[in-house]
Amino acid sequence: MAVDTQATARVEFCITDREMEVFRALSGDTNPLHDDTSYARRRGFDGRVVYGGLLIAQVSRLLGAHLPGHGCVWRSLTLRFRSPLYVGEAARLTATVAHANEDLGVMDLKLRIEAGGRTVADGEAAAIVARERADVA
Repeated sequence: MAVDTQATARVEFCITDREMEVFRALSGDTNPLHDDTSYARRRGFDGRVVYGGLLIAQVSRLLGAHLPGHGCVWRSLTLRFRSPLYVGEAARLTATVAHANEDLGVMDLKLRIEAGGRTVADGEAAAIVARERADVA
């Protein structure tokens, strides 16, 4: 796990209507802020608000596929929601290594989700990079 302590990974994403429908079905969260535009606007939002769980899914994508990547297991995640992300809005998740210990196989990352020039969320994630075992086929 040789990792540059300044390494950065980015994931660009845009949550679709279909992803919102699937998450609603999986989670059982029927809050109309997520599926009724007029309801959301009457409460001061510009449109339907993306489920926070779908933002967390993007963190999972980044950790498991990019940084640290395959073999990663989460230890913790803290995400502070600063501004809503709207359905169909382009967003970027950036993770930067804050600390890595190769001997222990641990990594701490700073996270930021941005869209439309604003911070949607920020936080931290900690991961363990599981080492491959030579005694298992």
